[in-house]
Amino acid sequence: MNVLTVFLTLFLSSLSLHAQLEASLLEGLSKDQQSLFKERLEVFGLIGKEKRQNPRRSKPSTGKDTLKLLRALQNELEGAYLVNAQGVLGSCHRGDCLSQDGGSRKLEDATGATHCYPYTNCEYYRCMEEKYQCMDVGVEYFQKLAKPTCESYVSNIKKGLFSSKGEEWIYTVMVCLQKGLFEECSLRGNCPESESNESTCRHITEFTLKFHPGCYINSGVGVCKLPLKDQVNIWRTVGPFLTEREKVEAFKVVKYCLFKTPIE
Repeated sequence: MNVLTVFLTLFLSSLSLHAQLEASLLEGLSKDQQSLFKERLEVFGLIGKEKRQNPRRSKPSTGKDTLKLLRALQNELEGAYLVNAQGVLGSCHRGDCLSQDGGSRKLEDATGATHCYPYTNCEYYRCMEEKYQCMDVGVEYFQKLAKPTCESYVSNIKKGLFSSKGEEWIYTVMVCLQKGLFEECSLRGNCPESESNESTCRHITEFTLKFHPGCYINSGVGVCKLPLKDQVNIWRTVGPFLTEREKVEAFKVVKYCLFKTPIE
């Protein structure tokens, strides 16, 4: 591929993103609203020239609130949520159906089959990749978006980039996203395994893209109500991993926060 071809490819890609933004996301907005929307996307690092963004420091939490939150989330996952899941899947024929494999949790059902189970870390996505082998069929969701984004959030928490509300939001979103995928694949059975899991992996990707905005908006206090510094660091955390298609979903959330426009 020569230099001209590379340039044209990048240029057309940029036009595609711009066209999507103009055709759908800017529709119905006044000129002032359009200007504010684009300005906010640039502040968040979601559009504009690629450049190194310095993190915006929030007042970091003491860590006590985070530990309390993690315990509450874990207790719910190992309590009422587990009971409901087993009501659908059935219980295994041994004492403890919920086990730990490395950092990931697995749930055995009445048939002896195992399911990747939500938890307050990022290993759920490693479990799902091992189960479906999506990378082998060219679908990179777990390895190139879900797991590295999740790990980047945790890393930035350790760097003190988020307030206590921001930390609460991150962990509740983490669990929300994993629950959504667990319910779609395990409880509703919409992610069947086969010799080639390509169609299932693509279904998982499309499902999660549509499911993400609800988790972002409704988890914790909601991304829209977080301090601006938290919002900046959230979008700068996730931005480097987003494809053009995935950025459009992120734009919808930003637009909703600014103007309360419905997310379709």
